[in-house]
Amino acid sequence: MKALILSLTLLLAIALAGCGGGYGNTTIVSPGISYLYAVGQGSNTINGFGVRTDGQLGALAIATFPTSPIPVSMALHTSKNFLYVANSTSNAVSGFALDHTTGDLTPVGAALGPTPVGTNPVSVGVNSGGQFLFVLNQGSTNISVLSIDGTRGLVTQIGGSPFPVPAGPQSMVVSPTAAFLYVSHGASGTISAYSISSSGALTPIAGTTPGGTITGLTIDPKGQFLYAADSAGNQVFAFSVQSSGALTPVGGSPFAAGTQPVAVAVDSTSSFLYSANEGSNDVSAFKISSGALTQVSGSPYATAGSGVVTAAQPVALTVDATNAFLYVANQGSRSIAAFTITATSGALTAVTNAPFGQGIAPTALVSTK
Repeated sequence: MKALILSLTLLLAIALAGCGGGYGNTTIVSPGISYLYAVGQGSNTINGFGVRTDGQLGALAIATFPTSPIPVSMALHTSKNFLYVANSTSNAVSGFALDHTTGDLTPVGAALGPTPVGTNPVSVGVNSGGQFLFVLNQGSTNISVLSIDGTRGLVTQIGGSPFPVPAGPQSMVVSPTAAFLYVSHGASGTISAYSISSSGALTPIAGTTPGGTITGLTIDPKGQFLYAADSAGNQVFAFSVQSSGALTPVGGSPFAAGTQPVAVAVDSTSSFLYSANEGSNDVSAFKISSGALTQVSGSPYATAGSGVVTAAQPVALTVDATNAFLYVANQGSRSIAAFTITATSGALTAVTNAPFGQGIAPTALVSTK
């Protein structure tokens, strides 16, 4: 009898180990060292994953969380307790409370539903103090500012919101250390800048016009440097952020990247920068020194994986919450590429079994513990 029970137990364990999580080659696992969330075309959901110690992704016990159509961008609250999603076609932003034990997302103010904002929201961000949520509305060319209830995560639009921005807004980044916000404006080659008051109101300050086609923006975690992807010039601009919020070009800027870079990300130590190059289907890796960029040996790194015919089209990327892995959203091949980051050099090594196939064409990624 004991032998029979043991055999049945082993068979059950094997069966469970082989169960797919509904995302290509990911499997259901208990939460690992951190969580990864993805949104994209093909489903009005947020897809959640557990990041394993080897960088592989496993679907959570509850793998998807419904949100309003169509989710395109996400921002994590500074407390890490709330996640906000911009829903482009429903002109709304959705908020979720994050369970750090299971990775589950629960809508905040469920009875109230998503919060209306401007037309075609495409980017979201939270200020360094966690009091305000900013939503960049591409269609109505303005920014909605909402106050955040730090206990429940509920959001309420402030007086005077929305605030106008110049034509053609593409993406937005909020300083992680100071009261500044920046917006890229695509083919006009400009970056507009704003100071954030104690009430959340935005006041324009001097921006910059580096030229090119400015798409993705990022600021290093120390708040010292802003980086902008120039998709037309195949390069990355680097700026020093002054105490006034003004941007001053870093010596040697711009820095050559792959073809059509559209997004940039910096690791948590402000040591390395990565650009998602949509045109060349790869990621460029750079070492940061006083804001200047030097390409890492071995860069760029292909994101499609072996044997993939469809163009990967990487459009977003994030360094995981443990600073050990880089994840890349491949919109074209409907997958998430994964790389181990070498802590000393910033070099990338593809994670076993990556890229991980998805049921969506991912456009945004967020990682947290």
